[in-house]
Amino acid sequence: MRKNIWIIAAIGLAVLGAGTIYAMQKDAGPVTSTTESGRSASGVTSNPAPSNIVVPQGTSIAMRLNSTISTKTAQVGDRFQADVTSPVHVNGHVAIPEGSNISGHVILAKQPGKASGRGELQLSYDQIEFGGRSYDMNSNSQVYTSKSGTTKDVALIGGGAVAGGVVGGVLGGKGDIGKGAAVGGAAGTAASLLTRGPQLVLEQGTMLQTQLDQSLSVRRIKQPA
Repeated sequence: MRKNIWIIAAIGLAVLGAGTIYAMQKDAGPVTSTTESGRSASGVTSNPAPSNIVVPQGTSIAMRLNSTISTKTAQVGDRFQADVTSPVHVNGHVAIPEGSNISGHVILAKQPGKASGRGELQLSYDQIEFGGRSYDMNSNSQVYTSKSGTTKDVALIGGGAVAGGVVGGVLGGKGDIGKGAAVGGAAGTAASLLTRGPQLVLEQGTMLQTQLDQSLSVRRIKQPA
């Protein structure tokens, strides 16, 4: 008889414990765990925002030079800095904020020729920095060229011919005018050969624009709440 009582008591305790556990699970709600693929154990897929934004190849970036670069003094390899003047957006998000710093170096610095020709500059944009991180740009600018010196050369030669003609006319007869013009023209040509064409100068504060030669993956910027 006593044995049966103990059996009944044990069964009662087991039933009571099972009921308590069931009630606790029901109140707590379903328990889910997220896997590496983003799918939870309950089958619900989570879609966290990606941590990076890809700025496509060909995207334009506007900037302002922080120093002057001139064909008269620039050397290949000279470093320069610039600041981004307009934010770059990708799919409605700011990928590159205004004020980002760009660093680069000169890859082409050619003075204009003495007889004629144009000065040339080309820049390489190496890195862009913002939000405490730097990213490789590896993009080149267009080739910037100065104005041609041809007009200046023509003025020098013509001016020399006129001056020579005047001198020939003063010192001799009419026949000497032609000789003086020829001598003056030769002198003007010699002067043009000793004078370079206009230098190309990118002043500090000059606004430049380039396009990315390759896509750029940057860390997503936290938007203000």
